[in-house]
Amino acid sequence: MHRLAICLLAAVCMVSPGPLLAEAERGAFKVVNARTEKGEDAFLLSAQLDIRLSSGALDALESGVPLVIEFQIQTLKTHVWLWDAVIAETRQIRQISYHALSRTYVVREIKTGRQQNFRSLDDALLMAGFLQELPVVDHQLLSENKNYAMRLRGSLDIESLPTPVRLLAYVSSAWDMDSEWHKWQLAR
Repeated sequence: MHRLAICLLAAVCMVSPGPLLAEAERGAFKVVNARTEKGEDAFLLSAQLDIRLSSGALDALESGVPLVIEFQIQTLKTHVWLWDAVIAETRQIRQISYHALSRTYVVREIKTGRQQNFRSLDDALLMAGFLQELPVVDHQLLSENKNYAMRLRGSLDIESLPTPVRLLAYVSSAWDMDSEWHKWQLAR
């Protein structure tokens, strides 16, 4: 009986890739740096996020499925004893696609339609994760005697995928792309 259990355990270990491979397949958004500065009418956000695609997202992109990446930026009124309150929210949405004929990756800004072409996926992901002087909160929304913080996260928009791919993305861990909030104080 013990031999059978050991054989089954060995077979499962050989078939399942294990935690190291599973970690390599996961995608991630990581904030490398983020800062806000006071602009004329609003605070401006500049940030760099390191984007690593999950294995499922990478396979889909290489097969011609465009990926939509969303950056969520929130301004919070901070409280010592209560929960922080969201007073402003901004979303930045970009699409990455691959054109097999020209072997280029295209990063397109959804709101403006502006796009750039890149020969390598690394360069395209670097550009997709770069936010520069993005207006995030009007000065009028902030009180002088209150404390505020900013937070930022990125995510893959699964809802924008074609239906068959979307269904696969919901159930497969190969599409996991973790994104935690990166939070910092708003210096005024």
